Amino acid sequence: MAELKIDLHVHTVVSSDAHTRREDLPAIIRARGLDGVAITEHNRFDPPKLDALTLPGVEISSRDGHIIALGIQEMIQPRQSADDTIRQIQKQDGLVIIPHPYDPVSVCIKLSRLTTKPHAVETVNADALSFYISNWLARRDAKRFSLPQVGGSDSHIPQTIGDAYTIIDANSSSTNDVLEAIRAGRVRAEGHATSVRNKLRKLSYEFK
Repeated sequence: MAELKIDLHVHTVVSSDAHTRREDLPAIIRARGLDGVAITEHNRFDPPKLDALTLPGVEISSRDGHIIALGIQEMIQPRQSADDTIRQIQKQDGLVIIPHPYDPVSVCIKLSRLTTKPHAVETVNADALSFYISNWLARRDAKRFSLPQVGGSDSHIPQTIGDAYTIIDANSSSTNDVLEAIRAGRVRAEGHATSVRNKLRKLSYEFK
């Protein structure tokens, strides 16, 4: 059994509002003490081939809010209902995470309105505007609906990768074993809020 520290919500330059170069990820992962990240671009499934553990994923804009899909093989059409989106992910044997369900500035899905059960809920989102309240409410819903709790930075710049992450007890660091551990609930969400300095830095980021 391997205890892995993985940031399950990372955007790169492939997302129009993000500024992390993909080729920089292996060095960033090592520097932050992570074992890997999930690449979750906005409405674009384009998993990179890097010398690091990078889980293939996408953050899909459903009509009802954002949904993270991990371990899929091809892109899911955006702008479907949340339940239809989840069913499409499950048809590909993908893993469904509901991110930032209570962030007041994000498009959020409320678990109580779903008829199709996701696999996990993000209860530590480092970028959430009202970090403590938003994540407390997410934890409350995760317990109410008996869902595993995961964490992710929702990073859009290099400096915020690893601000939040998930501790995963997996049989190995293979993608299949990591996803299976999340499904089984062998996870723990941890992390802290992204600093105000880095929130502002995202608005006027410059590569160095």
